[in-house]
Amino acid sequence: MNKKLWKVVIVVCMISMILLSACKNSGNTLTNPAAQTPSATVKPTRPLEKAVQSVLTDKKQVNISFWTGTGATNFPILEEMVKAFQAKYPNITVDFSNQGAIGDLTKKLTQNIVSKSTPTLSNIVASTFPEYISSKAIIDLMPYYEDKTIGLANGNDGIFSYYIDEVKSLGPEGTMYGFPTNKKTSDVLMYNKTYFDSKGWAPPKTWDELVSYAKTIREETGKPGFSFDNAYGDAPFMLLSRQWGSPYIRPDGTIDINNDAGKAALKFYKDNMDRGYFTMPALLPSAGGGKYSNKGFVKDETYMFIGAAAGVQFAIPNPNAGQKNFEVGVAPVPQKDAAKPINFSKGEDYVIFSNATEEQRVAAWLLISFLSDAKNNVKWLTETGNLPISKAMLDEPEYQSFLKAKPSATPGYYRAAAVNAILSAGDLSYIKTVPKSGSLADQVGKMWEAVMIGGGNGDQLLQETASKLK
Repeated sequence: MNKKLWKVVIVVCMISMILLSACKNSGNTLTNPAAQTPSATVKPTRPLEKAVQSVLTDKKQVNISFWTGTGATNFPILEEMVKAFQAKYPNITVDFSNQGAIGDLTKKLTQNIVSKSTPTLSNIVASTFPEYISSKAIIDLMPYYEDKTIGLANGNDGIFSYYIDEVKSLGPEGTMYGFPTNKKTSDVLMYNKTYFDSKGWAPPKTWDELVSYAKTIREETGKPGFSFDNAYGDAPFMLLSRQWGSPYIRPDGTIDINNDAGKAALKFYKDNMDRGYFTMPALLPSAGGGKYSNKGFVKDETYMFIGAAAGVQFAIPNPNAGQKNFEVGVAPVPQKDAAKPINFSKGEDYVIFSNATEEQRVAAWLLISFLSDAKNNVKWLTETGNLPISKAMLDEPEYQSFLKAKPSATPGYYRAAAVNAILSAGDLSYIKTVPKSGSLADQVGKMWEAVMIGGGNGDQLLQETASKLK
């Protein structure tokens, strides 16, 4: 073989070796068929991925604690749901306990944050978030919400956008420090339907209509026609002032309550108090100085009141207890402008605490997901009167049957009527949460009572309250 031909052979061999090496290293499917499927030996690199594999695939035993603030009547239903979760995930043990009312729960959580002995999971109210976020007591749930394996962001449950928007607004942009619980409600108008029917009245859609009804009631019965529960502190003033056009809290977090709209809303209610058309729960003889109107309502001491939908069953008269027998109507809250309805969501959100391990965080998120599942919530929703947080919950056949219940004097029917009233009013609103949200609710609640019960000057007290909150 001559030298020239020999060089050609050497070059061809070298090129062939290079090509073979490249194919091998690139994982070409022609030379490496196994590359068509992921290698089972590939290990997750992110802490969340590792924790998900540990809990779901490796079935590592994980112990978590879950604190709740749920009423004694409803707690057993939630307890059943937690037991069902543990049956689905035998490797996850849940130490589940009721810590009393939400106020008591919050105090205990705050104390345990200081001692670094918080539970893994709990539910809290919106005003608590700023403090817990700033102290790094709770974790950002966005990575769990968006995770490809355990996330809910791309699911088919259709969680209502206003609940997701609210929890996303609690912290910096791109975070989600809470997740909506199945303990959501809103206000509704409850009225004496028997009396309304005798007058040929439909439930009032606007405050002007409500005032007209209340005036007639006062003239015919000598009693105030309307009352507004104030158990939630600033709820009456917040709803009215927002409907009148007050920002209440501006997008930049500035508290803005001392404005023309706020003053007008305050004056509106006080003027009707002075005329005898409106009242407050504490002024109803049977309410015992409390913040709920239902005890006076069932005694014919007022004919309309606004309160939380989840409490509608307590507004049903009981003739056996000496209360007058009448049918109760339930409707959306009246509006300043019926074309631009404003009504607020009430309730709590889940949080996972920072002292939890990665595996505990995953287990807690799986519990949140389970408690948010549509099929798991039918009994909870029908027996508590809380609102469905997703379209999937709303569309459950058994729940639809509940909502279509025929009128009766049963608590179940009235729970359904209250939910229907809220759903018919459209999307709910929420107020931006700021570090002073808790103080805002407290101070405004005191101001409202000082004006409506104490007879204080509305403009002056509103200005003083706003100054305290700067």
